[in-house]
Amino acid sequence: MQIAVRLLWNSAVPKMAIEEARNTNWKLIIYRDAGGNYKLDGVNYVILRKRGEKGFFTPLFSFITSIYAKHRGKEATVDLDLILRATKIRGPTLYHDQFAGITGYVRKLCYGEDYAVYLHETSLPLRGVKYFLPKKIEEKVLRNAKVIFTNSMWNKKTLEEYGIKSEVIYPGCYPVSKLPESRERIVLAVSTWDSGRKPEIYGEIAKRIKGKMVMAGSWAREDTLKEFLRKYGNYVTVTGKISEEKLAELYSKASVLVRFGFNERGPGLGVIEAMAYGVPVIVNESLGSKELIKQGENGFVVRDWEEAIDRINETLENWHKMSVNAWNTAKELSWGNHAEKLKEILCQTFEC
Repeated sequence: MQIAVRLLWNSAVPKMAIEEARNTNWKLIIYRDAGGNYKLDGVNYVILRKRGEKGFFTPLFSFITSIYAKHRGKEATVDLDLILRATKIRGPTLYHDQFAGITGYVRKLCYGEDYAVYLHETSLPLRGVKYFLPKKIEEKVLRNAKVIFTNSMWNKKTLEEYGIKSEVIYPGCYPVSKLPESRERIVLAVSTWDSGRKPEIYGEIAKRIKGKMVMAGSWAREDTLKEFLRKYGNYVTVTGKISEEKLAELYSKASVLVRFGFNERGPGLGVIEAMAYGVPVIVNESLGSKELIKQGENGFVVRDWEEAIDRINETLENWHKMSVNAWNTAKELSWGNHAEKLKEILCQTFEC
């Protein structure tokens, strides 16, 4: 069995693929290095296009991708040439996202080879003429997959509405062995930032909380970052691209993590990672990780950012009451448990 992911950059999708490969000892196929700084020690991997290299059709693919996700920047380009080039790699494969899954679909058409897909977000409910082709591609990829995994019950139920069955395996984490005895008044937000994540909401929250807002993670576009700093630089500490070690330090210090989604059915990996360090989390109703929150025990689910302010200030004063509960939730979601569930299903299906 092997695992394939389109991009190596700082986001949840490649991080999941890396940790799955690390914990299963399966080979990892990375289509393009887009500048991610995740450690690959102990991982058997191959990169089809190294950092800085461009394909002949890259400008065209960048333009097409910008029609759907301009806010994600050029590194988010869907490299169709690499997707097709990867079809030369034989063997049962778990593809991370529906676009990498095109590789599996083509191999099935040409060679009759079965494949699996891990779906992070689905485009099927989207409306509008421009989504016609991506939706048709996703539907073909999913309906021909032998096994489909997804990251939340919300995604699973959405797929069921289209007659597509899937298995839920939440993303994982590495729970710490011991919780810190004290924390700083840090309100942490972790994401890959772009205008679609509405960073201005965190800036407005930062003005009104009784703590220090730290926004960690890469920014997809420099102009989005500059505009945010112009408006909110006096209220928020922005780390930019951050190493895993520095992020772990922030998780250890923070008293609460806040994360908003906007019809994001996935849970947001930073939410699970924060709980691994005993950090209570506050999320809104439009993020898949609401499924993991027990109200007032390991965090809060809020309706809007104004309610989030009250819950943040409350948690800053009482983080210790929820810390152990958050930690216990994370223990059930370890990467080890994630890998075991993955292997159990895939090895039964593909006889690996």
